[in-house]
Amino acid sequence: MLKTPYAFIPKRLEVEGRPELENFPFNVMFQSFTEKKDKLISGTALYEPDIESYEIEDKEIQMTYRNKFCHNQFLIIVYNEDKKSYKGYKYIGKDRSYAVGENWQQFFIHFTMIGLLFGEACEFKEVSG
Repeated sequence: MLKTPYAFIPKRLEVEGRPELENFPFNVMFQSFTEKKDKLISGTALYEPDIESYEIEDKEIQMTYRNKFCHNQFLIIVYNEDKKSYKGYKYIGKDRSYAVGENWQQFFIHFTMIGLLFGEACEFKEVSG
């Protein structure tokens, strides 16, 4: 049985001399759990910012985050300066997931609840309990 709770609300990205990046997270983690041979297994994918991808178009700012384990898998996070809201897209091969939120916390709860998608590069660990 696959279970997908959200794992955490990310910390804000802080880069000296780049205060505009604080509307984006330091990283984004997706985690899902499954049972295999009566053991609980977690799968974790970590996405790190591609600061060079930062761009502004009108009142929307976006940045790409790449999967630590497969750079062809990525997220695009879009921040609307006027509404202070977020949109996020997750690209895993041909699969795409989407989440929105009216603020930081609401967005990242909805976004990380997506969990892992089929074929997403991740790290597996046995969860002790």
